[in-house]
Amino acid sequence: MPIHLEISRLHRLLVIVARGQVTPDDVRDLVRQMVDNDVRHFSKIIDVSSSSSDMSREQVEAMAVMLRAEKGAATRGPIAFVIHPERQGFADLFADATKTDRPVRLFRSLHDARRWLQDLPR
Repeated sequence: MPIHLEISRLHRLLVIVARGQVTPDDVRDLVRQMVDNDVRHFSKIIDVSSSSSDMSREQVEAMAVMLRAEKGAATRGPIAFVIHPERQGFADLFADATKTDRPVRLFRSLHDARRWLQDLPR
């Protein structure tokens, strides 16, 4: 699987790293892992800087609608995406589709992403 999930219950943080080509099924599997572990409310750092995806805007928006409808969707935590500065893709589309749901922002460095999450009001 090109997506790795690390859960820190102590810090209420998920670190998700995607490498290579990511499919809609990979993203669904990741969401299932988060639901199964009851951690959707945790803050998330999602590093997609070394991944790519062929998902269209419509597919990403449909995924956002599906996620909003799931049990516990109202308590989803903020997302800090770490992106490749010269590529647009899933992170840009997902951030745009979910920006009214919760705090979400794109970063070029892991350090900046982590600092932003730490500075958010609790």
